[in-house]
Amino acid sequence: MSGRTGLSSVEVALLDAVDLVAGSEPARCSDVLRAAAARDGLGPRYGWPMLVDLGVPWRRHLPLVELHGNCGTQFGDPPADPQYVEARLSPVGELALAAERGDTGPLPLGLVEGTWYADGPVPPFDPERVVGALLAGATDVGGPSMPAGGRVVGDLESLLAGDPVRVRVECTIVAVGGNLVITAIPMGVRGDEVLQRIVDRAHDYERDAAGRPVRPHRAIRRKGSPVVDLQDMSTERDGVRILVRLEEGSDLLAAKEWLLDVWPVTTERDARLPAPMPELLDTWDRGDGTGLRALADLLTPDVPPPLPDVSLG
Repeated sequence: MSGRTGLSSVEVALLDAVDLVAGSEPARCSDVLRAAAARDGLGPRYGWPMLVDLGVPWRRHLPLVELHGNCGTQFGDPPADPQYVEARLSPVGELALAAERGDTGPLPLGLVEGTWYADGPVPPFDPERVVGALLAGATDVGGPSMPAGGRVVGDLESLLAGDPVRVRVECTIVAVGGNLVITAIPMGVRGDEVLQRIVDRAHDYERDAAGRPVRPHRAIRRKGSPVVDLQDMSTERDGVRILVRLEEGSDLLAAKEWLLDVWPVTTERDARLPAPMPELLDTWDRGDGTGLRALADLLTPDVPPPLPDVSLG
């Protein structure tokens, strides 16, 4: 990992290729991948999923490329062929490349993004809290924070002390009227699996010898299940919104606990920091501070979403 940004050499090579092929106007990702293969020997079959990971907001807090076109979804839909998707550097990507080239100071992208997005052990953290702590000389950034939302719960005190822990990762669930709505799916969890597993837990099906449902339209609701129906209302504009219709009069807290007991509404992940968080913040090389200050200028908070009808904590 680069000491100037925390990016891998392959990720930097992809940013270099985007910068070479695309300017103010985006370029075809197939052209970007050909440039990366010619310059660094990175084949398209390996480079394409990594390029997507650099650009989709459910994998990184701070996407480094802007992708235009079908780049897949959190619900397991794959991205289109790279010839039908375009890319250019995002403002943070431009800053990252400038830091790599020594044109500005280091950026704490490694502290922010961790390595969970690449199936490594280091969870991500909130970029504003990380940058704010580095600017203030503080040593507290709170617990892990995932790009697409959701909760990380468990022994976070030990995690921040640098110990290896196994944490729970939960979807975000709010109450709306007498029903529940899943409003965020954590990184690494597929929305189609969330939907299917809830349905499987809530209903019995007539199945074949291999255990596969053969007549799902003849499903019978399991005894004790509060779930009557599911409706995926997710859109590109509004994000994840899975309506979980409950039996009338259901206890919302009990129904939420029932839902969180379903995998992968709740999953587990191994987590470990390379050192205690106070040490990571205290020893991070700020250089001349220009990169850190430039990144702080780019971190403008989004307008917060409206509060749900009922908060369940």
